[in-house]
Amino acid sequence: MQTAFHILSLVNELKKEIVGGTIVSTEFYKKERAAYVFIKNNKSTIALAFLFHPTGFGTFVVPASKIKIETREKPWPFFDIVGSKVIDIRQIGFDRILEIIVEREKSRLRLAFEAIGPNGNIWLVDNENKVQATLRKRDIEAGDEYKPLSLPDALNPLEITAEQLKKLFHRREGEPLFQFLQRNILGVNKTLAREIIKRAGIDDSEKISEESIVSLVERITEIAELFEFADTGYLYQIKGGIEVYPFKLSSVEQQPEKFKTLSLAIMEMTKSRQAAVEDSDEEKSVVEAVKRAVKKTEKRITHIESDLEQAQDFENYKKLGELIQTNMSSIKKGMKEITIEDVYSNTPKKFAIELDPARTPSENAEKYFKKYQKAREGLEQMQRRLEISKLEIENLREIENALESDYENALNRFESELAELLPKEGATKDASVRLPYKEYELKSGVKIFVGRDGADNDRTTFEFAKPHELWFHTQQCAGSHVVLKFPHKNFEPSKREIEETAAIAAYFSKARNDTLVPVAYTQRKYVRKPRKAKPGLVTIEREKSVMAVPKKPED
Repeated sequence: MQTAFHILSLVNELKKEIVGGTIVSTEFYKKERAAYVFIKNNKSTIALAFLFHPTGFGTFVVPASKIKIETREKPWPFFDIVGSKVIDIRQIGFDRILEIIVEREKSRLRLAFEAIGPNGNIWLVDNENKVQATLRKRDIEAGDEYKPLSLPDALNPLEITAEQLKKLFHRREGEPLFQFLQRNILGVNKTLAREIIKRAGIDDSEKISEESIVSLVERITEIAELFEFADTGYLYQIKGGIEVYPFKLSSVEQQPEKFKTLSLAIMEMTKSRQAAVEDSDEEKSVVEAVKRAVKKTEKRITHIESDLEQAQDFENYKKLGELIQTNMSSIKKGMKEITIEDVYSNTPKKFAIELDPARTPSENAEKYFKKYQKAREGLEQMQRRLEISKLEIENLREIENALESDYENALNRFESELAELLPKEGATKDASVRLPYKEYELKSGVKIFVGRDGADNDRTTFEFAKPHELWFHTQQCAGSHVVLKFPHKNFEPSKREIEETAAIAAYFSKARNDTLVPVAYTQRKYVRKPRKAKPGLVTIEREKSVMAVPKKPED
Protein backbone atom coordinates (compact mmCIF):
# COMPACT_ATOMS: atom_id res chain seq x y z
CA MET A 1 0.00 0.00 0.00
CA GLN A 2 1.02 3.62 -0.45
CA THR A 3 1.84 5.55 2.69
CA ALA A 4 2.24 9.26 3.35
CA PHE A 5 5.93 8.73 2.49
CA HIS A 6 4.91 7.51 -0.98
CA ILE A 7 2.75 10.62 -1.46
CA LEU A 8 5.75 12.78 -0.48
CA SER A 9 7.72 11.09 -3.26
CA LEU A 10 4.83 11.36 -5.74
CA VAL A 11 4.48 15.11 -5.13
CA ASN A 12 8.13 15.61 -6.08
CA GLU A 13 7.67 13.46 -9.21
CA LEU A 14 4.64 15.53 -10.20
CA LYS A 15 6.48 18.81 -9.68
CA LYS A 16 9.10 17.67 -12.19
CA GLU A 17 6.60 16.34 -14.73
CA ILE A 18 3.42 18.43 -14.82
CA VAL A 19 3.92 21.88 -13.23
CA GLY A 20 3.47 24.35 -16.07
CA GLY A 21 1.62 21.76 -18.16
CA THR A 22 -1.96 21.92 -19.43
CA ILE A 23 -4.76 19.45 -18.69
CA VAL A 24 -5.89 18.03 -22.04
CA SER A 25 -8.43 15.40 -20.90
CA THR A 26 -9.89 13.44 -17.99
CA GLU A 27 -11.19 9.87 -18.03
CA PHE A 28 -13.16 8.00 -15.38
CA TYR A 29 -13.87 4.25 -15.66
CA LYS A 30 -16.49 3.55 -13.01
CA LYS A 31 -16.49 -0.26 -13.26
CA GLU A 32 -12.69 -0.37 -13.30
CA ARG A 33 -12.60 2.13 -10.41
CA ALA A 34 -9.91 4.14 -12.17
CA ALA A 35 -9.54 7.82 -13.05
CA TYR A 36 -6.86 9.54 -15.17
CA VAL A 37 -5.86 13.16 -15.67
CA PHE A 38 -3.80 13.72 -18.85
CA ILE A 39 -1.43 16.72 -18.81
CA LYS A 40 0.63 17.94 -21.75
CA ASN A 41 4.00 19.48 -20.94
CA ASN A 42 6.71 20.82 -23.28
CA LYS A 43 7.94 17.33 -24.20
CA SER A 44 5.06 14.85 -23.98
CA THR A 45 1.72 13.93 -22.45
CA ILE A 46 1.77 12.67 -18.86
CA ALA A 47 -0.94 10.63 -17.11
CA LEU A 48 -1.76 11.02 -13.43
CA ALA A 49 -3.55 7.80 -12.45
CA PHE A 50 -5.88 7.41 -9.50
CA LEU A 51 -6.95 3.79 -8.88
CA PHE A 52 -9.22 2.80 -6.02
CA HIS A 53 -9.84 -0.83 -6.94
CA PRO A 54 -10.14 -2.90 -3.71
CA THR A 55 -7.19 -5.11 -4.62
CA GLY A 56 -5.10 -2.91 -6.91
CA PHE A 57 -5.31 0.65 -5.63
CA GLY A 58 -2.62 3.29 -6.07
CA THR A 59 -1.79 6.79 -7.34
CA PHE A 60 1.10 7.35 -9.76
CA VAL A 61 2.35 9.51 -12.65
CA VAL A 62 3.68 7.91 -15.86
CA PRO A 63 3.96 8.72 -19.59
CA ALA A 64 0.50 8.52 -21.18
CA SER A 65 1.78 5.80 -23.52
CA LYS A 66 2.19 3.48 -20.52
CA ILE A 67 -1.54 3.53 -19.74
CA LYS A 68 -3.27 0.51 -21.25
CA ILE A 69 -7.04 0.50 -20.81
CA GLU A 70 -8.33 -3.06 -21.14
CA THR A 71 -12.07 -2.53 -20.92
CA ARG A 72 -14.97 -1.82 -23.26
CA GLU A 73 -16.41 0.58 -20.72
CA LYS A 74 -16.89 4.08 -22.08
CA PRO A 75 -14.75 6.63 -20.21
CA TRP A 76 -16.52 9.58 -18.64
CA PRO A 77 -14.88 13.02 -18.40
CA PHE A 78 -14.94 14.34 -14.84
CA PHE A 79 -14.82 17.95 -13.63
CA ASP A 80 -14.75 20.88 -16.05
CA ILE A 81 -10.97 21.40 -15.95
CA VAL A 82 -9.75 20.70 -19.51
CA GLY A 83 -7.53 23.58 -20.63
CA SER A 84 -6.48 24.42 -17.07
CA LYS A 85 -2.80 25.07 -16.38
CA VAL A 86 -1.06 23.29 -13.51
CA ILE A 87 0.37 25.93 -11.14
CA ASP A 88 1.58 23.98 -8.11
CA ILE A 89 1.39 20.67 -6.22
CA ARG A 90 1.62 20.02 -2.50
CA GLN A 91 1.04 17.36 0.14
CA ILE A 92 -1.60 18.16 2.76
CA GLY A 93 -0.01 17.75 6.18
CA PHE A 94 1.92 14.51 6.23
CA ASP A 95 -0.95 12.43 4.95
CA ARG A 96 -2.02 10.47 1.89
CA ILE A 97 -3.59 13.57 0.37
CA LEU A 98 -2.09 15.73 -2.38
CA GLU A 99 -3.45 18.89 -3.97
CA ILE A 100 -2.93 20.11 -7.51
CA ILE A 101 -3.57 23.81 -7.97
CA VAL A 102 -4.79 24.69 -11.47
CA GLU A 103 -5.64 28.00 -13.13
CA ARG A 104 -8.21 28.68 -15.80
CA GLU A 105 -9.43 32.05 -17.02
CA LYS A 106 -7.62 33.78 -14.13
CA SER A 107 -9.45 31.72 -11.49
CA ARG A 108 -7.80 29.03 -9.44
CA LEU A 109 -9.15 25.62 -8.44
CA ARG A 110 -7.74 22.75 -6.42
CA LEU A 111 -7.87 19.05 -7.12
CA ALA A 112 -7.61 17.18 -3.82
CA PHE A 113 -6.55 13.56 -4.30
CA GLU A 114 -7.30 11.45 -1.21
CA ALA A 115 -5.07 8.46 -1.98
CA ILE A 116 -6.35 6.32 0.91
CA GLY A 117 -7.01 3.12 -1.01
CA PRO A 118 -10.46 1.69 -1.86
CA ASN A 119 -12.17 4.58 -0.04
CA GLY A 120 -10.20 7.21 -1.96
CA ASN A 121 -11.78 10.16 -3.74
CA ILE A 122 -10.95 13.27 -5.80
CA TRP A 123 -12.47 16.61 -4.85
CA LEU A 124 -12.75 19.79 -6.91
CA VAL A 125 -12.44 22.78 -4.58
CA ASP A 126 -12.64 26.49 -5.39
CA ASN A 127 -10.43 29.30 -4.11
CA GLU A 128 -12.72 29.78 -1.08
CA ASN A 129 -12.38 26.11 -0.07
CA LYS A 130 -15.91 25.31 -1.24
CA VAL A 131 -16.55 21.89 -2.81
CA GLN A 132 -17.57 22.14 -6.47
CA ALA A 133 -17.71 18.42 -7.29
CA THR A 134 -16.41 14.97 -6.32
CA LEU A 135 -15.33 11.99 -8.42
CA ARG A 136 -17.31 9.51 -6.32
CA LYS A 137 -20.79 10.18 -5.00
CA ARG A 138 -20.78 11.82 -1.62
CA ASP A 139 -23.49 13.56 0.40
CA ILE A 140 -22.53 17.14 -0.31
CA GLU A 141 -24.44 20.31 -0.99
CA ALA A 142 -23.43 23.35 -2.99
CA GLY A 143 -21.15 25.54 -0.92
CA ASP A 144 -20.03 22.84 1.50
CA GLU A 145 -16.55 23.42 2.89
CA TYR A 146 -13.85 20.91 1.98
CA LYS A 147 -12.40 19.28 5.08
CA PRO A 148 -9.41 16.94 4.63
CA LEU A 149 -9.35 13.73 6.62
CA SER A 150 -8.18 14.15 10.21
CA LEU A 151 -4.62 13.03 10.88
CA PRO A 152 -4.02 10.40 13.59
CA ASP A 153 -2.47 11.58 16.84
CA ALA A 154 1.10 10.73 15.84
CA LEU A 155 4.46 12.40 15.13
CA ASN A 156 5.35 13.93 11.77
CA PRO A 157 8.54 12.16 10.55
CA LEU A 158 9.67 15.34 8.77
CA GLU A 159 9.73 17.25 12.07
CA ILE A 160 10.34 14.53 14.66
CA THR A 161 12.82 15.02 17.52
CA ALA A 162 14.40 12.56 19.93
CA GLU A 163 12.72 14.34 22.85
CA GLN A 164 9.25 13.86 21.30
CA LEU A 165 9.83 10.15 20.70
CA LYS A 166 11.27 9.65 24.17
CA LYS A 167 8.08 10.99 25.78
CA LEU A 168 5.96 8.50 23.84
CA PHE A 169 7.94 5.50 25.08
CA HIS A 170 6.27 5.91 28.48
CA ARG A 171 3.00 4.76 26.83
CA ARG A 172 4.50 1.76 25.06
CA GLU A 173 3.13 -0.83 27.53
CA GLY A 174 5.31 -3.68 26.33
CA GLU A 175 4.10 -3.77 22.72
CA PRO A 176 6.67 -4.78 20.04
CA LEU A 177 8.80 -1.89 18.83
CA PHE A 178 7.62 -2.19 15.23
CA GLN A 179 3.99 -1.83 16.38
CA PHE A 180 4.93 1.13 18.58
CA LEU A 181 6.53 2.92 15.59
CA GLN A 182 3.52 2.15 13.39
CA ARG A 183 1.15 3.62 15.96
CA ASN A 184 3.14 6.74 16.79
CA ILE A 185 4.87 7.85 13.55
CA LEU A 186 2.79 9.11 10.63
CA GLY A 187 3.25 7.13 7.42
CA VAL A 188 5.12 4.22 9.02
CA ASN A 189 3.74 0.80 8.09
CA LYS A 190 4.96 -2.58 9.36
CA THR A 191 7.68 -2.94 6.70
CA LEU A 192 9.04 0.57 7.22
CA ALA A 193 8.98 0.07 10.99
CA ARG A 194 11.08 -3.09 10.68
CA GLU A 195 13.42 -1.29 8.26
CA ILE A 196 13.94 1.61 10.69
CA ILE A 197 14.70 -0.81 13.54
CA LYS A 198 17.10 -2.79 11.35
CA ARG A 199 18.99 0.31 10.21
CA ALA A 200 19.15 1.57 13.79
CA GLY A 201 20.67 -1.74 14.91
CA ILE A 202 18.25 -2.08 17.83
CA ASP A 203 17.32 -5.32 19.60
CA ASP A 204 13.73 -5.08 20.84
CA SER A 205 14.40 -7.58 23.62
CA GLU A 206 16.63 -5.05 25.37
CA LYS A 207 15.62 -1.84 27.12
CA ILE A 208 15.51 1.11 24.71
CA SER A 209 18.17 3.62 25.73
CA GLU A 210 18.35 7.34 24.96
CA GLU A 211 21.09 6.52 22.46
CA SER A 212 18.75 4.07 20.73
CA ILE A 213 16.01 6.69 20.56
CA VAL A 214 18.38 9.14 18.88
CA SER A 215 19.36 6.41 16.41
CA LEU A 216 15.69 5.71 15.65
CA VAL A 217 15.01 9.39 14.92
CA GLU A 218 18.06 9.57 12.65
CA ARG A 219 16.88 6.52 10.70
CA ILE A 220 13.33 7.91 10.40
CA THR A 221 14.78 11.13 8.97
CA GLU A 222 16.98 9.09 6.63
CA ILE A 223 13.97 7.11 5.34
CA ALA A 224 12.02 10.34 4.74
CA GLU A 225 14.90 11.78 2.69
CA LEU A 226 15.12 8.62 0.59
CA PHE A 227 11.46 9.00 -0.30
CA GLU A 228 11.70 12.75 -0.89
CA PHE A 229 14.57 12.44 -3.37
CA ALA A 230 13.60 9.11 -4.95
CA ASP A 231 14.68 8.40 -8.51
CA THR A 232 14.03 4.62 -8.71
CA GLY A 233 11.46 2.10 -7.55
CA TYR A 234 11.78 -1.41 -6.10
CA LEU A 235 8.94 -3.93 -6.04
CA TYR A 236 8.94 -6.56 -3.29
CA GLN A 237 6.88 -9.67 -2.56
CA ILE A 238 6.50 -9.50 1.24
CA LYS A 239 4.57 -12.24 3.06
CA GLY A 240 2.39 -12.92 0.05
CA GLY A 241 1.71 -9.20 -0.54
CA ILE A 242 3.26 -6.72 -2.96
CA GLU A 243 4.94 -3.55 -1.71
CA VAL A 244 6.96 -0.79 -3.38
CA TYR A 245 9.77 1.41 -2.04
CA PRO A 246 12.26 3.88 -3.58
CA PHE A 247 15.26 2.08 -2.04
CA LYS A 248 16.43 -1.44 -1.27
CA LEU A 249 15.24 -2.79 2.06
CA SER A 250 17.95 -4.06 4.39
CA SER A 251 15.30 -5.89 6.46
CA VAL A 252 14.20 -8.08 3.51
CA GLU A 253 16.51 -10.71 2.05
CA GLN A 254 14.88 -11.22 -1.36
CA GLN A 255 16.02 -9.30 -4.44
CA PRO A 256 13.40 -6.80 -5.63
CA GLU A 257 12.35 -5.95 -9.16
CA LYS A 258 13.80 -2.56 -10.16
CA PHE A 259 11.97 0.23 -12.08
CA LYS A 260 13.11 3.57 -13.45
CA THR A 261 10.73 5.50 -11.19
CA LEU A 262 8.73 4.83 -8.05
CA SER A 263 5.51 5.50 -10.00
CA LEU A 264 6.31 2.82 -12.56
CA ALA A 265 6.83 0.37 -9.70
CA ILE A 266 3.50 1.40 -8.14
CA MET A 267 1.71 0.95 -11.49
CA GLU A 268 3.13 -2.58 -11.73
CA MET A 269 2.07 -3.23 -8.13
CA THR A 270 -1.56 -2.31 -8.90
CA LYS A 271 -1.58 -4.56 -11.98
CA SER A 272 -0.03 -7.48 -10.11
CA ARG A 273 -2.46 -7.20 -7.22
CA GLN A 274 -5.49 -7.17 -9.50
CA ALA A 275 -4.13 -10.08 -11.57
CA ALA A 276 -3.36 -12.17 -8.48
CA VAL A 277 -6.88 -11.82 -7.11
CA GLU A 278 -8.47 -12.02 -10.59
CA ASP A 279 -12.21 -11.57 -10.28
CA SER A 280 -12.40 -11.80 -6.50
CA ASP A 281 -13.00 -8.62 -4.59
CA GLU A 282 -10.73 -8.53 -1.54
CA GLU A 283 -12.62 -5.81 0.25
CA LYS A 284 -15.91 -7.56 -0.33
CA SER A 285 -14.44 -10.83 0.98
CA VAL A 286 -13.11 -9.18 4.13
CA VAL A 287 -16.32 -7.25 4.84
CA GLU A 288 -18.48 -10.32 4.20
CA ALA A 289 -16.28 -12.40 6.53
CA VAL A 290 -16.90 -9.88 9.31
CA LYS A 291 -20.63 -9.76 8.57
CA ARG A 292 -20.80 -13.56 8.72
CA ALA A 293 -19.05 -13.50 12.09
CA VAL A 294 -21.50 -10.86 13.38
CA LYS A 295 -24.49 -12.89 12.19
CA LYS A 296 -23.11 -16.10 13.68
CA THR A 297 -22.44 -14.43 17.03
CA GLU A 298 -25.91 -12.83 17.10
CA LYS A 299 -27.46 -16.24 16.45
CA ARG A 300 -25.37 -17.76 19.26
CA ILE A 301 -26.52 -15.03 21.67
CA THR A 302 -30.16 -15.74 20.79
CA HIS A 303 -29.71 -19.49 21.44
CA ILE A 304 -27.92 -18.90 24.75
CA GLU A 305 -30.63 -16.51 25.94
CA SER A 306 -33.29 -19.08 25.02
CA ASP A 307 -31.41 -21.84 26.87
CA LEU A 308 -31.02 -19.59 29.90
CA GLU A 309 -34.78 -19.08 30.13
CA GLN A 310 -35.30 -22.85 30.19
CA ALA A 311 -32.50 -23.40 32.74
CA GLN A 312 -33.81 -20.93 35.30
CA ASP A 313 -35.88 -23.61 37.08
CA PHE A 314 -32.80 -25.57 38.21
CA GLU A 315 -33.77 -24.83 41.86
CA ASN A 316 -36.72 -27.19 41.37
CA TYR A 317 -34.35 -30.20 41.36
CA LYS A 318 -33.06 -29.19 44.80
CA LYS A 319 -36.64 -28.88 46.10
CA LEU A 320 -37.53 -32.38 44.82
CA GLY A 321 -34.47 -33.87 46.52
CA GLU A 322 -35.36 -32.20 49.83
CA LEU A 323 -39.01 -33.34 49.62
CA ILE A 324 -37.86 -36.94 49.09
CA GLN A 325 -35.57 -36.62 52.13
CA THR A 326 -38.43 -35.40 54.35
CA ASN A 327 -40.64 -38.30 53.21
CA MET A 328 -38.11 -41.15 53.40
CA SER A 329 -40.37 -43.29 55.57
CA SER A 330 -43.10 -43.28 52.90
CA ILE A 331 -40.77 -44.37 50.07
CA LYS A 332 -39.68 -47.90 49.33
CA LYS A 333 -37.31 -49.28 46.75
CA GLY A 334 -39.23 -50.34 43.64
CA MET A 335 -41.67 -47.38 43.66
CA LYS A 336 -41.95 -45.46 40.38
CA GLU A 337 -43.40 -42.30 41.93
CA ILE A 338 -44.69 -40.83 45.12
CA THR A 339 -47.35 -38.21 45.72
CA ILE A 340 -46.15 -35.63 48.26
CA GLU A 341 -47.54 -32.38 49.61
CA ASP A 342 -45.52 -29.36 48.45
CA VAL A 343 -44.68 -27.67 51.75
CA TYR A 344 -42.64 -25.01 49.95
CA SER A 345 -45.66 -23.57 48.17
CA ASN A 346 -47.69 -20.68 49.63
CA THR A 347 -50.79 -22.74 48.87
CA PRO A 348 -49.81 -26.35 49.81
CA LYS A 349 -50.92 -28.94 47.28
CA LYS A 350 -49.99 -32.49 46.44
CA PHE A 351 -48.06 -33.52 43.33
CA ALA A 352 -46.23 -36.62 42.05
CA ILE A 353 -42.43 -37.00 42.04
CA GLU A 354 -40.92 -39.48 39.58
CA LEU A 355 -38.67 -42.11 41.19
CA ASP A 356 -36.21 -44.66 39.88
CA PRO A 357 -37.49 -48.06 41.12
CA ALA A 358 -33.93 -49.47 41.03
CA ARG A 359 -32.71 -46.87 43.52
CA THR A 360 -33.14 -46.55 47.27
CA PRO A 361 -34.97 -43.49 48.67
CA SER A 362 -31.67 -41.80 49.57
CA GLU A 363 -30.25 -42.59 46.11
CA ASN A 364 -33.32 -41.01 44.48
CA ALA A 365 -32.81 -37.88 46.56
CA GLU A 366 -29.13 -37.84 45.61
CA LYS A 367 -30.09 -38.16 41.93
CA TYR A 368 -32.09 -34.91 42.12
CA PHE A 369 -29.34 -33.13 44.06
CA LYS A 370 -26.84 -34.10 41.33
CA LYS A 371 -29.23 -32.79 38.67
CA TYR A 372 -29.47 -29.57 40.66
CA GLN A 373 -25.68 -29.21 40.87
CA LYS A 374 -25.20 -29.98 37.18
CA ALA A 375 -27.97 -27.58 36.13
CA ARG A 376 -26.57 -24.86 38.39
CA GLU A 377 -23.07 -25.22 36.95
CA GLY A 378 -24.53 -25.30 33.43
CA LEU A 379 -26.44 -22.08 34.12
CA GLU A 380 -23.29 -20.34 35.33
CA GLN A 381 -21.46 -21.56 32.23
CA MET A 382 -24.23 -20.31 29.96
CA GLN A 383 -24.25 -16.93 31.68
CA ARG A 384 -20.47 -16.72 31.12
CA ARG A 385 -20.84 -17.69 27.45
CA LEU A 386 -23.49 -15.00 27.04
CA GLU A 387 -21.21 -12.40 28.65
CA ILE A 388 -18.31 -13.38 26.38
CA SER A 389 -20.48 -13.50 23.25
CA LYS A 390 -21.71 -9.96 23.94
CA LEU A 391 -18.09 -8.78 24.23
CA GLU A 392 -17.30 -10.53 20.93
CA ILE A 393 -20.19 -8.87 19.11
CA GLU A 394 -19.10 -5.48 20.45
CA ASN A 395 -15.59 -6.04 19.09
CA LEU A 396 -16.88 -7.32 15.71
CA ARG A 397 -19.09 -4.27 15.25
CA GLU A 398 -16.11 -2.03 16.00
CA ILE A 399 -14.18 -3.81 13.22
CA GLU A 400 -17.18 -3.57 10.88
CA ASN A 401 -17.49 0.20 11.43
CA ALA A 402 -13.75 0.72 11.01
CA LEU A 403 -13.74 -1.15 7.67
CA GLU A 404 -16.63 0.99 6.46
CA SER A 405 -15.03 4.32 7.42
CA ASP A 406 -11.41 3.62 6.41
CA TYR A 407 -10.86 0.17 4.94
CA GLU A 408 -7.08 0.33 4.53
CA ASN A 409 -6.34 1.58 8.04
CA ALA A 410 -8.74 -1.00 9.47
CA LEU A 411 -6.82 -3.76 7.68
CA ASN A 412 -3.67 -2.75 9.56
CA ARG A 413 -5.36 -2.06 12.87
CA PHE A 414 -7.25 -5.38 13.01
CA GLU A 415 -4.76 -7.51 11.09
CA SER A 416 -4.76 -10.48 13.49
CA GLU A 417 -8.55 -10.43 14.04
CA LEU A 418 -9.23 -10.40 10.28
CA ALA A 419 -6.72 -13.19 9.66
CA GLU A 420 -8.74 -15.28 12.11
CA LEU A 421 -12.04 -14.52 10.33
CA LEU A 422 -10.86 -15.07 6.74
CA PRO A 423 -10.84 -18.56 5.17
CA LYS A 424 -8.03 -20.71 6.57
CA GLU A 425 -5.42 -22.54 4.51
CA GLY A 426 -7.05 -25.23 2.43
CA ALA A 427 -10.53 -23.71 2.63
CA THR A 428 -10.22 -21.94 -0.73
CA LYS A 429 -7.43 -21.80 -3.24
CA ASP A 430 -7.09 -18.05 -3.65
CA ALA A 431 -8.23 -16.45 -0.40
CA SER A 432 -6.68 -18.82 2.13
CA VAL A 433 -4.60 -17.62 5.05
CA ARG A 434 -1.85 -19.77 6.59
CA LEU A 435 -1.91 -19.15 10.34
CA PRO A 436 0.96 -20.07 12.70
CA TYR A 437 -1.40 -21.44 15.33
CA LYS A 438 -4.27 -23.84 15.90
CA GLU A 439 -7.42 -22.35 17.35
CA TYR A 440 -9.47 -23.97 20.11
CA GLU A 441 -12.38 -22.89 22.29
CA LEU A 442 -12.79 -23.18 26.05
CA LYS A 443 -16.06 -24.28 27.66
CA SER A 444 -17.03 -20.65 28.15
CA GLY A 445 -16.50 -19.85 24.46
CA VAL A 446 -13.20 -17.98 24.91
CA LYS A 447 -10.72 -18.75 22.12
CA ILE A 448 -7.13 -19.79 22.58
CA PHE A 449 -4.26 -19.95 20.06
CA VAL A 450 -1.73 -22.79 20.26
CA GLY A 451 1.53 -22.23 18.35
CA ARG A 452 2.43 -25.00 15.88
CA ASP A 453 6.27 -25.07 16.26
CA GLY A 454 9.29 -22.91 17.15
CA ALA A 455 9.06 -20.23 14.44
CA ASP A 456 5.25 -20.34 14.52
CA ASN A 457 5.36 -19.94 18.31
CA ASP A 458 7.20 -16.64 17.84
CA ARG A 459 4.69 -15.43 15.27
CA THR A 460 1.74 -16.52 17.42
CA THR A 461 3.14 -14.63 20.41
CA PHE A 462 4.47 -11.45 18.79
CA GLU A 463 2.14 -10.99 15.80
CA PHE A 464 -1.22 -12.44 16.85
CA ALA A 465 -1.36 -11.76 20.59
CA LYS A 466 -2.29 -8.36 22.01
CA PRO A 467 -0.08 -6.91 24.78
CA HIS A 468 -2.85 -7.25 27.39
CA GLU A 469 -3.76 -10.88 26.56
CA LEU A 470 -2.50 -13.82 28.63
CA TRP A 471 0.40 -15.98 27.44
CA PHE A 472 0.97 -19.55 28.75
CA HIS A 473 3.90 -21.98 28.64
CA THR A 474 4.97 -25.02 30.65
CA GLN A 475 7.79 -24.35 33.12
CA GLN A 476 11.17 -26.04 32.57
CA CYS A 477 9.81 -27.97 29.61
CA ALA A 478 9.53 -27.42 25.85
CA GLY A 479 6.04 -26.80 24.53
CA SER A 480 3.75 -24.61 22.47
CA HIS A 481 3.18 -20.94 23.15
CA VAL A 482 -0.50 -20.66 24.12
CA VAL A 483 -2.43 -17.38 24.05
CA LEU A 484 -5.73 -16.79 25.83
CA LYS A 485 -7.50 -14.40 23.45
CA PHE A 486 -9.61 -11.61 24.89
CA PRO A 487 -12.97 -11.11 23.12
CA HIS A 488 -12.72 -7.45 24.13
CA LYS A 489 -10.06 -5.25 25.70
CA ASN A 490 -12.15 -4.97 28.89
CA PHE A 491 -12.41 -8.76 29.31
CA GLU A 492 -11.26 -10.33 32.59
CA PRO A 493 -10.56 -14.10 32.41
CA SER A 494 -12.02 -16.28 35.17
CA LYS A 495 -10.04 -18.70 37.32
CA ARG A 496 -11.63 -21.62 35.45
CA GLU A 497 -10.61 -20.20 32.05
CA ILE A 498 -7.02 -19.77 33.25
CA GLU A 499 -6.97 -23.35 34.56
CA GLU A 500 -8.43 -24.76 31.33
CA THR A 501 -5.87 -22.89 29.23
CA ALA A 502 -3.03 -24.09 31.46
CA ALA A 503 -4.26 -27.71 31.06
CA ILE A 504 -4.16 -27.36 27.27
CA ALA A 505 -0.69 -25.73 27.40
CA ALA A 506 0.47 -28.73 29.48
CA TYR A 507 -0.96 -31.12 26.91
CA PHE A 508 0.87 -29.39 24.03
CA SER A 509 4.24 -29.88 25.71
CA LYS A 510 6.75 -32.65 26.34
CA ALA A 511 5.13 -33.14 29.75
CA ARG A 512 1.75 -34.19 28.35
CA ASN A 513 2.09 -37.68 29.94
CA ASP A 514 2.84 -36.33 33.42
CA THR A 515 0.20 -36.33 36.15
CA LEU A 516 0.63 -32.69 37.18
CA VAL A 517 2.50 -29.98 35.25
CA PRO A 518 3.54 -26.46 36.39
CA VAL A 519 2.46 -23.85 33.82
CA ALA A 520 3.57 -20.22 33.88
CA TYR A 521 1.40 -17.40 32.54
CA THR A 522 1.73 -13.63 32.19
CA GLN A 523 0.52 -10.78 30.02
CA ARG A 524 1.98 -10.96 26.53
CA LYS A 525 3.65 -7.57 26.99
CA TYR A 526 5.98 -9.17 29.56
CA VAL A 527 7.24 -11.78 27.07
CA ARG A 528 10.60 -10.89 25.43
CA LYS A 529 12.70 -12.38 22.66
CA PRO A 530 16.42 -12.51 23.61
CA ARG A 531 19.05 -11.48 21.08
CA LYS A 532 19.91 -14.33 18.65
CA ALA A 533 17.61 -16.70 20.53
CA LYS A 534 16.46 -19.90 18.88
CA PRO A 535 12.92 -20.00 17.43
CA GLY A 536 10.35 -20.24 20.22
CA LEU A 537 12.80 -19.27 22.99
CA VAL A 538 11.64 -16.29 25.08
CA THR A 539 12.06 -14.75 28.52
CA ILE A 540 9.14 -13.66 30.72
CA GLU A 541 8.52 -11.31 33.62
CA ARG A 542 5.79 -10.90 36.27
CA GLU A 543 4.62 -14.45 35.68
CA LYS A 544 2.26 -16.49 37.83
CA SER A 545 2.14 -20.26 38.07
CA VAL A 546 -0.63 -22.85 38.14
CA MET A 547 -0.48 -26.65 38.44
CA ALA A 548 -2.39 -28.31 35.62
CA VAL A 549 -3.44 -31.81 34.58
CA PRO A 550 -2.67 -32.11 30.83
CA LYS A 551 -5.90 -32.29 28.82
CA LYS A 552 -6.75 -32.33 25.13
CA PRO A 553 -8.77 -29.28 24.04
CA GLU A 554 -11.70 -31.61 23.18
CA ASP A 555 -11.79 -32.82 26.79
